[in-house]
Amino acid sequence: MTMIYRNPYNQCPAGSVPYTIRDKDTLGNIASFYNTTVQDIVQFNPGISPNNLQVGQHICVPLKLQMYPSCPTTNYYVVVEGDSLVSIASSFNITAQQLLYSNYGIDPNDLYIDEILCIPVAPPIVAVEINIGEHKLVVYRNGNVLKTYRIGLENPNDPIPRGTFTVVNKQVDPGVERGARWIGLSTPGLGIQGTNNPQFIENISQGHSIILSNRDVSELFNLMPVVTTVMIL
Repeated sequence: MTMIYRNPYNQCPAGSVPYTIRDKDTLGNIASFYNTTVQDIVQFNPGISPNNLQVGQHICVPLKLQMYPSCPTTNYYVVVEGDSLVSIASSFNITAQQLLYSNYGIDPNDLYIDEILCIPVAPPIVAVEINIGEHKLVVYRNGNVLKTYRIGLENPNDPIPRGTFTVVNKQVDPGVERGARWIGLSTPGLGIQGTNNPQFIENISQGHSIILSNRDVSELFNLMPVVTTVMIL
């Protein structure tokens, strides 16, 4: 598969996402999946014929409550350059067919950078160790070091809990205070986040957040599925 850079928001109006018509699609089932209405889809696509959809036809689907597809487990992944359906699936110990079924309406031959996918939960092949004192986070894959990241300083007045946790939720663009990504762990309020401050390494964490740069947390987000084990030392 050839990766094509395509920003969906350059093709579709703000508040909508691109969708490629598949066999047996109707505007009704598309609207239901994206929590919108047939009328709103028609308004976003002047000239569309609801009773004569063509396989491969590209439309824009307006969104009401969220900017990415439904994913009950919040096990999201953000497509980067070089990705394919097969490469993403293999990273999460699933099949390409399982990934396709969990992302209704995507074009497997035309993934675009920043497309948000829902990943089926499977036993993870990565584990994470966070050493607060050494200000580092290490990702292990199959027992080998895959990535090492620098983290921000701990607030001595509000220490980060130590122990073994699991990833329970993931958020894309969770808000200015949490930077580009949020990876929530199995203790309320404890998680891994980005920061919009380029001097993040000098920052002391607020609350029980483990801070990385936005670039690093965006990369880490794609490596850590829900149910990943995280050990904090």
